[in-house]
Amino acid sequence: MKIFPENASSYGAEIDFIFWLITAVVAVGSVVVIFLILYPLLTRSKYRTSEQRYLKGNNFKQMKLIYLGIAILAIADFSFLFKEGSTWKKIEETLPQEDLHVAVVGRQWMWEFVYPGPDGKLYTVDDVKSVNQLYVPVNVVVHMDIQSYDVIHSVFIPNARFKQDALPGRSIKRWIKLIKTGSFPLTCAEICGIGHANMKATITVQTPEEFQKTLAKLYKK
Repeated sequence: MKIFPENASSYGAEIDFIFWLITAVVAVGSVVVIFLILYPLLTRSKYRTSEQRYLKGNNFKQMKLIYLGIAILAIADFSFLFKEGSTWKKIEETLPQEDLHVAVVGRQWMWEFVYPGPDGKLYTVDDVKSVNQLYVPVNVVVHMDIQSYDVIHSVFIPNARFKQDALPGRSIKRWIKLIKTGSFPLTCAEICGIGHANMKATITVQTPEEFQKTLAKLYKK
């Protein structure tokens, strides 16, 4: 049974690794905590003295397990931050050289995708658009300007391990590089009104030759 959708992103494996790292550490910690809670309850005799029932004081003997737990938690948190930091910097703070620049515009309740026209520049008079269907070539860096026409939306591409809110009045630049051809879902992950559940699109990853043919068809419309 697959827990995640098929990964089609160049950085998807890193994001999946962070998920499993956090899950593993939290799972081990949960087992340890449950054991420390249940073991005394199930093994200590009910005929304990009052001193055994409650030990007063906060010296090292009473506090050592708490100190140990704090130390383990701190080590785990810093290990998460170390791994997340490098991944975050690579994905969020670094923009590799673009091969394709598109605009992704959310509006109630549809997705509009804008491509540069024959001049190769976005936001000029010869731009072309498609609705609820985004085409990108495989193995290329795609810069996306995430925008909203009306309310807050959120671009969610599970197979790309990509999610970014689209905010009215702002243009947020993000990037993806898809390494597998095929069609994958693109949905809105932010409740944006009565038609939110139907705000769905498809991202189709094509070979460079197929993508050029698709652009040529869009230019003719």
